[in-house]
Amino acid sequence: MRLSDWPSLRLVIPLSAGIIISDTIGNTWAEVPVWCALSVAALLITFIIISGDRRPSLSGLFLSLCFILAGAMLHGLQMRKVRVEWPDRYRIYHGTVTSYPVERERTYKVEVRLTDSLYANRNIYLYLPKDSAASSVEPGYAIEFDGKINKPSSEGVDFDYAAYLLSHGVSGTLRVQAKDWHVIPSDGCRDLAVRALRFRRGIIGKYREWGLEGDALAVVSAVSLGEKRALSDGLREVYSTSGVSHVLAVSGLHVGIMCWFLYLIFPSFLFCRRDWIRELIVMGILWSYAFVIGLPVSITRSLIMFSIVAVCRAINRESSALNSLGIAALILLAANPSALFDMSFQLSFSAVLFIVLLTPPLIELVRPKTWPVRYVWRVSALSLAAQTGTTPIVAYHFSGFSTYVLLANLFVVPIMFVVVALSMSLWVTGWIPVIRDFTVAALTWIIDRLTAMLTFVAGLPHARMELTLDYWWQGLTFYAVVILVYLWYMEKRTHRLVQALACIAAAGILGLLQNFVI
Repeated sequence: MRLSDWPSLRLVIPLSAGIIISDTIGNTWAEVPVWCALSVAALLITFIIISGDRRPSLSGLFLSLCFILAGAMLHGLQMRKVRVEWPDRYRIYHGTVTSYPVERERTYKVEVRLTDSLYANRNIYLYLPKDSAASSVEPGYAIEFDGKINKPSSEGVDFDYAAYLLSHGVSGTLRVQAKDWHVIPSDGCRDLAVRALRFRRGIIGKYREWGLEGDALAVVSAVSLGEKRALSDGLREVYSTSGVSHVLAVSGLHVGIMCWFLYLIFPSFLFCRRDWIRELIVMGILWSYAFVIGLPVSITRSLIMFSIVAVCRAINRESSALNSLGIAALILLAANPSALFDMSFQLSFSAVLFIVLLTPPLIELVRPKTWPVRYVWRVSALSLAAQTGTTPIVAYHFSGFSTYVLLANLFVVPIMFVVVALSMSLWVTGWIPVIRDFTVAALTWIIDRLTAMLTFVAGLPHARMELTLDYWWQGLTFYAVVILVYLWYMEKRTHRLVQALACIAAAGILGLLQNFVI
């Protein structure tokens, strides 16, 4: 196995580098293309002058620099749309509410898409005073408000909140008084995303009507619809401390279960050996579901990979998990370059990358003969691979590490499989009272037992350990060393170990220099 076997995955690196370059030098539209264009021009001159056996490597370098330029330009374009010079005076704005109110200590926060001709399609966070009018606002409402919108700021918080808002497409914030805003008549909202949000809220209302409540309602809403607002702080803390917060995200597990259900509903013999029709129907249903729940990164990544596998299966071609992962990353970054700085994007792709890379060799290390031991080892190997990929990111953002994550995953993975399957079956059986009541009772009992077990794990001594990465390059060094050691194991080439040692040495030197910076 060589790096050249993963062409799409290799292109993610220069594309990401271009995005980082654009972000680092201030996202100024003038500087980014000039800097990158000069680099490409220098490479072209070198490519023309030098020929012979070295041309293939230079063509690869040229392609990489083209992707650097593309990443920088895409990110610059996005930031050009998001960054706004707001008027330094009070004025009247019009907009459409695109989220349900989120309760804060003294206000309700809603996201608003402006409809003014000068600032159309810019998103802001509007903070409304706590009263009945604000609490009754719903997505799709047209509102008029008066104020002075401010640029995103990190003042008073412990992290770069301004960068977080800009990366999520939020151009400003505004706090208004009760007299400074009101709902205005409109002809209705035609925004499909808003309609999907209302549809999700309607399904959660059905869950309540069918008898789900408390932690059971919160977990079912999270794993079936991606709605985590009902999760209490205590429940979030339990899942976080035990290291299994990832099971609350709609991801590949959900796609796999839905594929299994859909393939049962649409067996291949119905299509007279025209498997591409079956794959098209299944993918259409899955993408519709993803759109309804808001296209979160984890399920979008999973669906792109599943779609590639489905196309390959339909045309009788083999597919590569790593190349599919690379294509998914390229598509998502091209559509939203700022997603690179989103922690959910980082965790999703790093976890899958290391699961695909490390799980097979880890499983091969030990071959138990009995199925209980074999199950424990397989789940442990998968969990260890995923934790290897996500630990640097978690340590950098949260300065912590869950000690008993391998223990928790032994029972969380199979139990959550049952929870997801029952949650999705509830959409079909919810209209049959007897089956619905049984399903709701089963979900409530299973989730209560799962919460009790996770609470026990979270309460064990030293369940969470301090693990801090002060600089982002420390995490990149860790990833580089792990991947180079993996390549050495697969290729049996000593120079991979030399490269890994060189990375460690470079990180050590950089760390020493960092300590001397005043």
